[in-house]
Amino acid sequence: MIRVLPATLCGLVVLVSPAPAQQQPPAPPPAPASRPVDAATAAAARRLLVVSGATKLVITSMESMIGAQRSANPQIPSAFWDAFIAHAKRDTTRLVEMLVPIYASHLSQADLEELIKFYSSPSGQRFIAAQPNIVQESTQAGQSWGEMNARIVGDSLQQAQGNAPPER
Repeated sequence: MIRVLPATLCGLVVLVSPAPAQQQPPAPPPAPASRPVDAATAAAARRLLVVSGATKLVITSMESMIGAQRSANPQIPSAFWDAFIAHAKRDTTRLVEMLVPIYASHLSQADLEELIKFYSSPSGQRFIAAQPNIVQESTQAGQSWGEMNARIVGDSLQQAQGNAPPER
């Protein structure tokens, strides 16, 4: 909460400050991969990604999503999806190298070290073990929630146009 307060105040000041009418919009921040990252922070980010099982979680998530993609895209041969996930499993080093600058640009070395301690602890290890199930069940819950919201919005639009919503 203490860290959020200064950022919130700065954001509020920017929002309520008068801006010149002809002022150009600010340039977007550099892409994470282009931000300079010191070697120690990068090493800590790499260790965190390993100890937290981040790549395993990404692969598990991809496997879960591929099932839906297979159903949604029956024109794509099954061999493609099998080769896709096999390649992803072999190529996790590249994924880690892509994630390191992202983690290192958002977290300090001290924060990364604290996270490494957590994931190395018994509680962290239990969390890592439970996380694939948490992600899978959360994904299913999110899909149900999205479907429910889509029905509500669809019914609302139907009613706004003077049509009766479909019977369910």
